[in-house]
Amino acid sequence: MDRDRILLTHPGTSKPKYLELRVDGAELHRNWWAGTGKPQGRTKSFDHGDAAREALEKVVAEKMRDGYALLRDVAASDPGDVVVQCATQAKNGVVAIALHPDGHTVAVARGIPDRIGAAGSDVQTVDLRTGARQVVYTDAYQYSLIHTVMFEPDGSHLTFTVRDTISMAEVSYTVALATGHVQRLPYTRPGWDAARRRMLVVDNDHALRVLGPDGDSCLDLPASKRFQTTAALSPSGRLLGLAHDPDNRDTEHDLEIWDVDAGQRVLAAPFPFPAGFQGISHRFDKLAFDGAEQILVASGATSGCFGVSVESGALCWAIEDEWEGCERLGDFALSPNGTLLAGVLHRGPVVVYDVASGQPLEPHFAVPGERSGWYQEVGFSADGRLLAVSDYPGRTTVFRFDGVEFTKPGG
Repeated sequence: MDRDRILLTHPGTSKPKYLELRVDGAELHRNWWAGTGKPQGRTKSFDHGDAAREALEKVVAEKMRDGYALLRDVAASDPGDVVVQCATQAKNGVVAIALHPDGHTVAVARGIPDRIGAAGSDVQTVDLRTGARQVVYTDAYQYSLIHTVMFEPDGSHLTFTVRDTISMAEVSYTVALATGHVQRLPYTRPGWDAARRRMLVVDNDHALRVLGPDGDSCLDLPASKRFQTTAALSPSGRLLGLAHDPDNRDTEHDLEIWDVDAGQRVLAAPFPFPAGFQGISHRFDKLAFDGAEQILVASGATSGCFGVSVESGALCWAIEDEWEGCERLGDFALSPNGTLLAGVLHRGPVVVYDVASGQPLEPHFAVPGERSGWYQEVGFSADGRLLAVSDYPGRTTVFRFDGVEFTKPGG
């Protein structure tokens, strides 16, 4: 991506505003206009080209925090290019992101900047075509944390969960994007199968349930300790995977897999950590099945990412954190077809892996522009066309993912 010339767009109040930044040698040219108006401009000279580029990126960062965004047509962009980049001031960064099924909107959950001695969280949407932003939910309680943001299958509603970081109580809500109406849900932490016909929920008694398209329960599991069990449905909705915190669990098993239709547990096993594993914590924060439902992928905040055989519970591969080198795995997401895994390191970049083998692939996806504090979240659009990543303090970058030709390192 050419960073010597950048066009930023602001939706404005009555007509869009534009800012073009261009580096020519050691000069930084700045032109701005509104709508179809006549551009105004000025030029500043620097000692060398690198200083001019550094000044360009500083202006880009400042303007993005003011509501400007880099917007490019996806169809006209090359595979791997940045198609959208925007930023928002955030107390604890962007803690969750989700791409609309049609790929034209990104939802961003963030910590509200602390200006008056208190903070909170909100959810806002950013239109990837115009840069227009809209706050759809705000929680002013300073210890709130919004996570598990996702669009409903038809894109009409946005569902998210709010956690009280003091009591650790959770509440889920859904907001109708057309009207802004917010409704509290009778369950928390919802998850779907690929077809969005079965939904995994945790009810108010902390029992896990799999609900069918009619809302009836397909599988009920007894209540477990809050936040000590991580669960996921397989793409077909046929299997339910569970991972328990081995340091504070109410079962003798680290891993369980249930057949939802039969209502039977088909696997119960200890987690097969690799020999010599030295993870700080074994708690798992995320689970996902590959597209063939042969591998269960598990990841923890400080333990890396692992692929486990659904049939035997054996370890298939491991992507271990380099804790001392600060190369911790911050988040992962599986591609819609379940064959690729995008893993984001805390210091970047986003590395794509083959899910069947755990083999890292090239190229990598690095966020261009001002240096990131750390990377936080990664996610795909439902059609696999886009890959989004957020970083601290509040930037969201969307890449064109379809069409990228991956190779093994050195291949």
